[in-house]
Amino acid sequence: MTDPERSDERAGPELEPELLVLVEEGRRRWPAFAVPERVFAEYLRERSGPAGLPPLAHAGDLLLACACVRGEQAALQAFQELYDPIVRRVCSRRRVDPALADDARQALYERLLVSRGGQPPRVADYRGQGRLEGWVATATSTTLLMMQRAAGRRREQPETSAGGGELAGALDPELEFIRLRYKSELEEAIVGALEELGDRERTLLRLHLGERLSIDTLGAMYGVNRATAARWLVAARQTLLERARAAMRARLGSSDAELESLGALLQSQLHVSLARRLS
Repeated sequence: MTDPERSDERAGPELEPELLVLVEEGRRRWPAFAVPERVFAEYLRERSGPAGLPPLAHAGDLLLACACVRGEQAALQAFQELYDPIVRRVCSRRRVDPALADDARQALYERLLVSRGGQPPRVADYRGQGRLEGWVATATSTTLLMMQRAAGRRREQPETSAGGGELAGALDPELEFIRLRYKSELEEAIVGALEELGDRERTLLRLHLGERLSIDTLGAMYGVNRATAARWLVAARQTLLERARAAMRARLGSSDAELESLGALLQSQLHVSLARRLS
């Protein structure tokens, strides 16, 4: 029997042979992903360079990235299961503090796999010119370096960190103005969004941010693997952020530009505010 979904995919002009080979190779590597053939083909076209289409050797990596961009749960789980050992190895080689390593891993997965402000997740930036494994390792190193620098700034300015909810590092003048103007509203939006979370989401955030439990420990407590625990944490923080943004949007009749800045400020302030309130 003909698969109607596959028939619909193949409607219209045939794909050029080079592109079809890439599509089929990606599907051979990840047969369970539900990315339509022509969607993946267009994704590959968009990542062509001066030398043409991406190399065939990286077709599977590109299909995994494409499925993650589309938010397929199977792809998100596969990504974390495949690359979490790489992320851990990079953290280990840099000999960072375990708590910072856990925070860096969570921040990395949020950055790579969660869309924000209508923009696709950063894994969409992978263009298949090298192995996805190496690209993830580089992204991990960059995330660690950014967080180590931020931690260094907090140590140099302890009065800022202890002041309760101030941002680590200097804000640009526009964000500083908005932070001062809407300080209480930002705090109330975060608190309100936290109260709306489910019990598991709130408990996970409290244990991880307030009590500094590692993702491995959380996984053991809930009887799930570390990739699942990490995915739950990412989802909890994203839900919290979206609800806080919605609260700010409903409360303030601000301009689009100001709301965009408030969203960026919420994203920056969220970790500090949660850690203080949940500890």
